[in-house]
Amino acid sequence: MRKPISLILTFIQFLFIGLTLAKLDPKKEKLISLAESGNGVINLNSNSYDRFTEGKRDYGLVVLLTALDSQFNCVPCREFDPEFALVAKGFQNNKDRDNLFFGHLDFRNGQAIFQKLKLMSAPNVYYFPPQKAGERKDYSKYDLARSGFSAENFAEFLRNESGLKVTVSRPVNYLKLAAKIFLAVGAAAVLKLMYRHFAFIINHRNTWAVISILIILVMTSGYMWNRIRTPPYFMPGRNGEINYIASGFSSQFGVEPQIVASIYGILAFSMVALIISVPKLEDQNRQRFGVYIWIACLIFIFSALLALFRVKNAAYPFKLLI
Repeated sequence: MRKPISLILTFIQFLFIGLTLAKLDPKKEKLISLAESGNGVINLNSNSYDRFTEGKRDYGLVVLLTALDSQFNCVPCREFDPEFALVAKGFQNNKDRDNLFFGHLDFRNGQAIFQKLKLMSAPNVYYFPPQKAGERKDYSKYDLARSGFSAENFAEFLRNESGLKVTVSRPVNYLKLAAKIFLAVGAAAVLKLMYRHFAFIINHRNTWAVISILIILVMTSGYMWNRIRTPPYFMPGRNGEINYIASGFSSQFGVEPQIVASIYGILAFSMVALIISVPKLEDQNRQRFGVYIWIACLIFIFSALLALFRVKNAAYPFKLLI
């Protein structure tokens, strides 16, 4: 009789130990609750940021440090915020949703953290991997300038860092889709009606020459890099100024291809004018004046191109005028 009782007591003892070990960490329980109530996004302040990022973590935590207040006029912050929320919301349907959480810290709620991390600009995204008690693992930073603001690139970063399956599911905007179809059908109808009147323009070799030159200028200026990486159009600097050119040859802003294509286009047009247009002028004085104008344009615009290279690489040794 004693043996069955002792077996039952031993089983109850092991069951109690298992339940104790299986109990969730209070921090993780709180994060799960906040994520469920916030549609995947957990709003943090300075105290909760320290609490969830320091010490033992049996979860991963990605934090967006942003500044959405209108007084900061942070365009990149407003641009990336919905993309961050889209990934966070989609991850709530993932089976691993209790292993990765999405924190959101606005400057007005976390000035102490911005000062602690010595942040002079926003937005910034940090991923904190799981760590054991006594460990101190460094966080990983998502490079917005290089990887862009799209939810797809951000999800890829999280997949690489966490090892979890993070996907993006964008809701279908049926109104926008219907508008595009309507415009496409309307444009096709207009082209069909106008083709008989403008066929000579479409079939002219100069038309296709201009189109070819435009495509070449666009593609050699970095347009496809922007399409793949979707970088921000520009970025605010530390002192509030706007940076249109990203330093380094491995990154660029959205406006850079437009600047580079414009420079290449003006240089090409100046050279064509010198070779073709100027020699056709019958007046020698006008011809001489045209040579001076287009050579001056070439020199000035080429000096701007060299200055652009120096912005991308401070060690670039050449300089013309600027």
